[in-house]
This record gives sequence, structure tokens and C-alpha cells, in this order.
Amino acid sequence: MIRVHSNNHKSRINLLLYLAGFVFLVLVLRIFGLQIIQSHFYKKLAEKNIIKIVLLPQNRGEFVDRNGVLLAGNVPDYILEVYLYLIKNRKQTVHLLSEISLISEKEIDKKLTKAKSFYTPVKLKRHLTISEIAKIVENITELPGVTVKRKPLRDYRYGKITSHLIGFTGEITELELKERPELKEGDIIGKSGLEKLYGSYLRGNPGFEYIEVDAKGREIGVFNQMKSIQPEPGAKIRLTIDINLQKMADTLLMEYTGGSVVAINPQNGDVLVLYSKPGFDPNVLVRGISYEGLRNIVFAEGSSFWNRATMSIYPPGSIFKIVVAAIALENRIINADTKLRNCSGCLRIGNRNFHCWKKHGILRIHKALVQSCDVFFYQVGMKLGFSNLEKGIRKLRFFGKTDIDLPEEKSGFFPDRNWYKKKYDISFPTKGMVANLSIGQGEVLVTPLGMCNFFCGIANHGYIMTPHLVRQIEDVSGNTLFKSEIKKRKIPISKETLKFLREAMLGVVNENGGTGVLSRIKDIKVAGKTGTAENPHGDDHAWFVAFAPYEKPEICIVVMVENAGHGGSIAAPIAREIIKRALE
Repeated sequence: MIRVHSNNHKSRINLLLYLAGFVFLVLVLRIFGLQIIQSHFYKKLAEKNIIKIVLLPQNRGEFVDRNGVLLAGNVPDYILEVYLYLIKNRKQTVHLLSEISLISEKEIDKKLTKAKSFYTPVKLKRHLTISEIAKIVENITELPGVTVKRKPLRDYRYGKITSHLIGFTGEITELELKERPELKEGDIIGKSGLEKLYGSYLRGNPGFEYIEVDAKGREIGVFNQMKSIQPEPGAKIRLTIDINLQKMADTLLMEYTGGSVVAINPQNGDVLVLYSKPGFDPNVLVRGISYEGLRNIVFAEGSSFWNRATMSIYPPGSIFKIVVAAIALENRIINADTKLRNCSGCLRIGNRNFHCWKKHGILRIHKALVQSCDVFFYQVGMKLGFSNLEKGIRKLRFFGKTDIDLPEEKSGFFPDRNWYKKKYDISFPTKGMVANLSIGQGEVLVTPLGMCNFFCGIANHGYIMTPHLVRQIEDVSGNTLFKSEIKKRKIPISKETLKFLREAMLGVVNENGGTGVLSRIKDIKVAGKTGTAENPHGDDHAWFVAFAPYEKPEICIVVMVENAGHGGSIAAPIAREIIKRALE
């Protein structure tokens, strides 16, 4: 019995010895692998001060016009950054950086102290000059942890001319980060315009690589034992805009303080021109601007940030007579042969004289539109009555948004009974108020884009195509990611009325006595309508809407010049030049 017990005891001891030997052998082999075979790799990983992870920023997608002309791209920018964990002597580094960059030691120290991570680079200064870069390179051995990073900077080739439609970019704010958790601090996002609306296509994806750094902070090269990821650039956005027409609009409005030009191809909704004056230089905002400088741009009177083409609403003046004529004809209040009271230069309504810009005598509606007779349309409006006028306006959707692909657009305005009740405590507008509305004055307000969109429908024989600025979006390989779809709606106006309105607009430009004669173009049939809108804050606004060629229009244009005077003498010649260039 004793012998059996002894043998069992020896077997257990042998088993333990074998197990211990096996574990020891595994440890020896592992140590050998770590210390001898992979010593170089793990030594570098262990010494964090000689490996740094560098983010490789991606290029933001480009904007090009309909002909491929570059509108917004990227240029190299150089940024001074510091990796805190690589700094050997903070006081010495801060002092030397202050001498090179002309930033106070206090300011540098403050930025370094505020760093959220010991391993995330701290940006000290953007837009380094060649001289500053050279000084940093000269002193790099004394500046471990200091580096100059090359990053893309947004470059807007046409500055103010395209500022309102393309918009601008900037670093994401803390508030925006809360709303968009998929992004991170330091990311560049669109702040307005197409940059904002199509940001997901434009952004792309950053890459990163591991850089080997020696004990003095000098970069030796890429650490190839750890795989780098290359950045992916954003998509290219091809616009419908013709930059030559956009530049022409800017030149033609040079002598005026404010205004806008909108031109659309009525057949497909392509926006050829979307110009607003004054504009702002997005390059200034991208490179950085002081709070005071930003206040002067944003809050100054007549702010250049405000897109007058899509967000400013104005009385349309006599252009609105086309709309009133359409409603009156459709309701059979008048017909093409109807004659109303003689225009002697004014019309007495109640205890007030409502004036016309000249004496027109007795006219039918065609000539009343061609010569823009106010007295005729005072009478048409009163015959219609406010109920019919309001109902017709809602049916035509003249004052609604166009649904253009921009993040900023405002609706027009036409008052209803509730508005008059709240404003004037009356149940119904007076005859005088209705007469005033009927010539596009008073509370009637419309955006230049809204105006152009509606008249595209007149030009296109009753069909409105939703206006759009983006034609196509392509990835870096040329694959189509997005293509605009042509959406259309029918204006609820009969063919007979449309035909009459188009012929009247043709007469405005081409008949004797027409108010739009200054928009005539040799060998091209232009149809149009002038408008001179009274402005309670200054001189009259000048309006003109036109389309051409008459039979099958390729362009419908609205020109609105603030405080400039008569539409026929100011806005019509501007439209003429842009139409000529577009049809060439």
C-alpha cells in the first residue's frame, strides 16, 4: 500500500516539473522574440517620444461652373503646431517660438495649457509666411515637438461675385459639434450657401500616418511597420452657373450700391446667374477675421451677407400687372377688348387721387400692359375685388418658395384679411388699398428669384421647372454620385390667357410706346415687362423681367436695382446685355 502511494506522489511531481518546464520554455521563446527578433519594432512603440501619429487632411471637393471653370478649390496653407509629449524644455521652446512667430510667450503658454490631450497637436498659428517657416526649419533641433503642417485652405476664385451662392467654410464650433456628433473638433464645415447644403459630398475623409522622430524632435521619415491610410478628397460639384454671365452681372451693376440678377433656363430650371450685390469676400472669412471685422460685415447697414436674390423681398411694381391681368382674364372680369375709363394721369378713389406716370387716354388691356398704365389697373383691381384677387394669387402660388437648392430662401408676401384686421383693425381692405395692390405696391412683396421662377412659367408656355444650381456631383474617379432631376408644375392659366400675356410682353419691348424698348436686341425677339417700385426708404427700385428667344426661350432674367429709378431705363439695358451674351 505504501509503495503505491509513493509512486502516485512521484508521478504528480514529474507532471508538475514537465508543466513548469513547458511554461519556462514558452517564456524564453517569447522573451527571445520580443528582445531579439522584434526588439526594433517594440522598442519604437515603447519609446512614445519617437513615434507620432500625423493626421493627413483631405482636400475639400471643388466647385466648377457649367463649362468646367474652377470656382472654388484648395491652396496649401502652413500651420505651426506643437506636440506636447515631445517637448523637452517647455520654457525654452515657448521663448524661441515667441521670437519666431511674434506671438507673446503668455499667449503660447495659454494655448499649450488649454490643450485637451497630451498627444493631440496644439495649433499655435495659421497662414505662416515663407520667412516664418524658414526660421522654424533653421531652429528645428532646438524645437523638439514643433512642426509645420501643410493643410489645404479653401480658395474662392471669384470672391464676392459667387459669395452668396457658394457660401463659405470655417472650423466647426462647439455648438455645431453638439448638433453633429459624427464630426470632431477642428473639422471644416460649410457655413452658408452650397458649401453648407452639400457639405456631406464635399467633406471627404482624412488619412493618417506614423512618423518616426529622433531624440531632437527631427522627423526621420514614415514608420512603415505601421500602415498609413491615405486621405480621400471630397466630390466635385458641377454647377449650372455660367461664370462669364455672373461676372457680367457684377460689371453691369458696378455703379449701383445694391441689387440682384437672376437668370434661369425656363426649359430645364438651370440657374445661369444668381448674383447679389453687395457681396462679401469669403477668402477673408476662411483665413480668419476679428470679431469687430465680422460685426462690420454682418451687422452693417445693407449687409453684404444678405442674399438679395433669394432673401430680400421688394414691391414688384408694374411687373405685377401681368399677374393681375392673368387673374382678371381667367375670371372673365375683362377681356382683350375691354375699355375702361380714360387715363388723364390720375384716378379719384374716395377722397384721394391715385396717380399714373403719364396720360394714356383710353386703352385696351394689351396697350395698358405695353405702356404700363396704372389707371387702367387701378380699375381692373377694383373690378376684381380683393376676394378674387387673393384667391387668384394663392392659386398661382406666386409668392411661395421656389425650392431652389440653397439653405437660405424667403417667401414673398401678399396680405390676407387677417393681416388687415391685425394691422388696421378693418375687416376688409378699402378700394384704394386694392387699387394700390393691383399695380404691385403697398404690401405686395416678392424676391427676385421668386419673380424669375414665375415668369419662367409664362416663358415656357405654362410650365415651371424647379430651379437648381447643382447639375451633377462626381467622385474623384468621375463616377456620378448625384444628378439633378427636372421637376415641373403647371401654372393654372389657360392657353388663351398665356398666349395673350406672352404677346403683351413681346409688345412691351418691340412696340412703339413700350416701356421696355431699351432691351431690344437685333435679330432676337425679346419679351419683357418693366417695373418701377416706390420705396418708402429712398429712391424707387428698378425692375425688369424678360425672356428670349420668344418662340422657345433659353433664358428668363430678372434684374432688380435698388434705389436706381425707372426699370425701363436702368434695369432693361442690363438685362439686354446679359441676354445677348447668353445667347451668343
